[in-house]
Amino acid sequence: MKRLPMKRLLALALLLSVPAAACDPEEMDRAMTEVCAAGISAAQEALDAATPHAREGEMAPMTARLHDLRQQCAAGDPMKAAADTVRLARAAARIEARGDRPANASF
Repeated sequence: MKRLPMKRLLALALLLSVPAAACDPEEMDRAMTEVCAAGISAAQEALDAATPHAREGEMAPMTARLHDLRQQCAAGDPMKAAADTVRLARAAARIEARGDRPANASF
């Protein structure tokens, strides 16, 4: 096992014990809210693109979820909302991709 010299251990301990001065929690919340808002608008675009390809009843729950995510982004947990927005956009992209496939040939 390799041993670290005492000076390195001391430097490592000092680095780990000092709080990050550059991390202002309010600024980080604002930045995450901006990221979340960008994700919401991208998910809205994905839902709009998927709408013509959706089956009956597919879009209503997704639209309701997007509305909930907007509220969560503004007043709840923007990090979780941003992650859930990605999942929603992915589901919308699957619907859109399904609509781009050629119909099965009938014999």
